[in-house]
Amino acid sequence: MTKEEGLTISLATPESIQKLQTALHDKAKKSPDFRFYSLYDKVYRKEVLTYAYACGKANGGVAGVDNQTLEDIEAYGAERWLDELMPELKDRTYQPLAVRRVHIPKPGSSTENPEKTHDLRPYCAYDDASLPVRPAL
Repeated sequence: MTKEEGLTISLATPESIQKLQTALHDKAKKSPDFRFYSLYDKVYRKEVLTYAYACGKANGGVAGVDNQTLEDIEAYGAERWLDELMPELKDRTYQPLAVRRVHIPKPGSSTENPEKTHDLRPYCAYDDASLPVRPAL
């Protein structure tokens, strides 16, 4: 099954992220009353950002309100782009742009789904933020 058939691609989670998720999951299950106060430091880890970017790329991320495409980022250098995003997340100075509403055709139908699209940075930041947190929920 390919992206052309209207399906998204699922990537294997890197081992380092699996270990992080497993540790958080185990802690959440063993101590249900435990409160995770310091998950934010997991968000700007290089491997988490890189995996979040890869997920967006695998899903064929489209240009958002900033009109920046994956091709633009690849030409600029994905590593460089992520290296610039990381300190903004770490310093908590990152500010996402507004969202844009688009209509996505439904596969095998003449109707469209209304969707909100961000620029690619918040997609990475959001997906990145949810990776370490998912097991603790």
